[in-house]
Amino acid sequence: MSETERLQIPHDAHEQPLVITILAIGVCVGWLANYLGMIRKSFQDRSYGMPLIALSCNIAFEVVFVLYPPDIPLWPSSFALWLPLDVVVVYATMRFGPNEWGHAPLVQRNLPWIFGVSLAGWMTAHLALIAQFGPTHAAAWAALVCQLLLSAANLCQLMVRGSSRGTSPFIWFTRFMGTAIVLPHEILRYKNKDPTVVWNNPLGWWSGAAFYVLDISYGILLWKILRSERTVAVKSGEGKARLGSSKAE
Repeated sequence: MSETERLQIPHDAHEQPLVITILAIGVCVGWLANYLGMIRKSFQDRSYGMPLIALSCNIAFEVVFVLYPPDIPLWPSSFALWLPLDVVVVYATMRFGPNEWGHAPLVQRNLPWIFGVSLAGWMTAHLALIAQFGPTHAAAWAALVCQLLLSAANLCQLMVRGSSRGTSPFIWFTRFMGTAIVLPHEILRYKNKDPTVVWNNPLGWWSGAAFYVLDISYGILLWKILRSERTVAVKSGEGKARLGSSKAE
């Protein structure tokens, strides 16, 4: 059956098996946990976890698609739940972001302006997608762009920092699972002949593969960095212990 023939089959997107609903809830919960983890870690480390360009794209997506919701069960509710927590993530980023930019004073002094301009740019991009494809298909493609940008930017940020500041295995795992669950969710929707599925094409397949490569690479690199930090901490503790012992003698 061709894609055109499949889409011509009468189908109500709101009629879906329970397992699809459960997977959608899993995506929602995964990202809620991720936002909470980022907020906690930001205040703990006095840093931030989500790169500015990805954060602006992400919150622009949520704002736009709360106002222009896609006709897909549960997703509008998920966006509405994510948005308030994402606002707190933005607050933490603006508060602690300057701590990460001491090497670039121009960026350090202008973080709110940089974020604001980027936010406006991404909002207009999402609105343009809606004008081109309609809210439902636009939300799918915009989410794909946001996720790939987030995965790539997070990996770059981790490599540049060379530190676990602002991140943790919990943050990585909830982000990874919150998106990885989308794959079986979309496969089941496609098999259920849902006409709103738009990723069953080469661009969608490539994007899915890119996500897995980028985010798994992030997890491996984070594990190596954490192992290195623990080794340094142990050696530092041993050095202090020897120094204290020699002073006592």
